[in-house]
Amino acid sequence: MNLFKHKSEGFISQNFSFLDLDPVGAFIIKDDCSVLFWNSCLERWTGINREDILHKSILDFFPVLKNEKYSSRINSIFKGGPPVIFSSKFHKYLIPCPLGDGTFQTQQTMITSIQDEENDKVYALFTLQDLTDASRQVSKFKSIKTELAKKEKELQGTLDEVNRVNKELEQFAYVVSHDLKAPLRGINHLAEWIKEDLSENLSETTEKYLKKLQDRVYQLDQMIDGIFEYSMATGGSIEMQQVDLEMLFNEIKEELIDPTKFSIEFPDDLPKISSHRTKLKQIFSNLISNSIKHYEGIDGRIIILASEGKDFYEFIVKDNGPGIDPAYHEKIFQIFNIIPTKKDSKKNSTGIGLTIVKKLVNEFGGNIELDLEIGKGTCFKFTHRKF
Repeated sequence: MNLFKHKSEGFISQNFSFLDLDPVGAFIIKDDCSVLFWNSCLERWTGINREDILHKSILDFFPVLKNEKYSSRINSIFKGGPPVIFSSKFHKYLIPCPLGDGTFQTQQTMITSIQDEENDKVYALFTLQDLTDASRQVSKFKSIKTELAKKEKELQGTLDEVNRVNKELEQFAYVVSHDLKAPLRGINHLAEWIKEDLSENLSETTEKYLKKLQDRVYQLDQMIDGIFEYSMATGGSIEMQQVDLEMLFNEIKEELIDPTKFSIEFPDDLPKISSHRTKLKQIFSNLISNSIKHYEGIDGRIIILASEGKDFYEFIVKDNGPGIDPAYHEKIFQIFNIIPTKKDSKKNSTGIGLTIVKKLVNEFGGNIELDLEIGKGTCFKFTHRKF
């Protein structure tokens, strides 16, 4: 079983296994019409065992679904369309279920989209109600309604718990960022006072150790800032707005770029995209800062490129710096991993910036990768899903 099949079945079993107990027919398909779920009720109604139909095309068993009046409305579900209802009045049934006397059930069929946000997939859930016995169907509907209300209550409880944990994490990050800085400042002051007290009697070795102590204090102070920044950057919802990329890049250019040492170039025909402006700015600011931090000369050059695809935007941020050893490729986005360079920049680095970048890119439904070629600069490529 491949990884995607495993993930899709895991998602469905965790969220929709209760449908196997309901007195309604239910099945779930992917956008290629292969069956991922076939409940026990449909096994009884149709006589088709789930082992015989799972991972096979529903169209092979019920070719009538290929008709335009059905296929077009089913396809709309995978494009984010609203639920579709095939009423018994006009369609009689979609899935024939024999009653044993030469007749078939009278059904009403509803198709609803299922969003698997973690894997960025959409499935279609078919629910078939038997209207042959109207009084019995009323009881079934009440049962379904009760189960859905229960699931909604459980989901709300889960969301409340997530919000509570997020608030606790934000409070923790605040405490770490602010309350722990006071003793760090005290350690730094003590080191300064020791140097002043010893003055001319300060040996070269002692001065070296005190310098190392202050460097470590500074590095820890930067890491605390990074933890707070990471917490704030990866929390909260994505509130979309139209972002003018040219304006955004010029803003970053004024804030970060020293024109005597660095130049930043980007095309004139940049698109305006729907995104979270602050988080998008943080992605580009961190990538550009990374280039500046590891560059040694005075003729630094950063180029930003953008292209538009069907479902994603793709961005490239590349520089003419020394590049990064491919041996560190797997570590570059890991938190607190500081990649060694010729330039002594460790004391100004926390190893969090690129971790935040990856987290935010993933939050936008995209991916980021690193193209590395020693001596020919660093090139980051990332995608941003269209919203």
